[in-house]
Amino acid sequence: SQRDTGWLQVFVGTVQEAYDATLMAFKIAEDERVLLPVMVNLDGFTLSHIMQSLETAEIGDFLPSFHLPHAIDTENPRGYGPMTGPADYFRFRWDIERSMRDARGVIAEVEREFAERFGRSYGPTEDYRCEDAEIIVVAMGSLGKEAEVAIDRLRDEGVKAGSMRLRWFRPFPDLDLAGREVVVIDRDYSFGFGGVVAHSIKSKTGIEPYSVIAGLGGQEVTYNDIADFVRNRHPGEETWFGVSDHV
Repeated sequence: SQRDTGWLQVFVGTVQEAYDATLMAFKIAEDERVLLPVMVNLDGFTLSHIMQSLETAEIGDFLPSFHLPHAIDTENPRGYGPMTGPADYFRFRWDIERSMRDARGVIAEVEREFAERFGRSYGPTEDYRCEDAEIIVVAMGSLGKEAEVAIDRLRDEGVKAGSMRLRWFRPFPDLDLAGREVVVIDRDYSFGFGGVVAHSIKSKTGIEPYSVIAGLGGQEVTYNDIADFVRNRHPGEETWFGVSDHV
């Protein structure tokens, strides 16, 4: 429901990443080249109610004081119209898109600075055993971390599989998937259209992935299930885990 609101969106896979992403989200959102809200998305219960070790950061000047351009100021009153005409509205929407494009570079800068200061590195995706992989499993959030265990099991069987955990959903990154089979696990659905990540990948790359809809409403999805998604894949088709015949 929030896909096209114009907010930046990052999906995390661990408690540590949720903490780190929150710090970086403020710095990215407050950059004058962006000035858009950032959603830090994490799985309810799976991450929100779990205990994991956490390394906190001495933030220091990583988050400088923030001056908001055009802030409401009682000493300098201005008019803020709740409605805009077509010409201004159209320009405002373009401003959001321009900021979204500029955000790509800002995100990279902030993640690089964070890694230099705190020793934890992040990027638009987290790739696991993808170097020689012939099959890539793409997922977001904790499902992406669970997929790593599935990949190890598949590798033990001789299957050249890897996983790509999509961290940044907006702006959507460029993905190196050429020449690979792709299995996408979507914990979402756009009715009458399909899995949002699967169709985003198809639109960006031209690849016809095997689209698995799973985990809606907190449905449990284990690494064994994910391994089965790979074993029973049907490229270009869509299946609902626990409902369709394929899985």
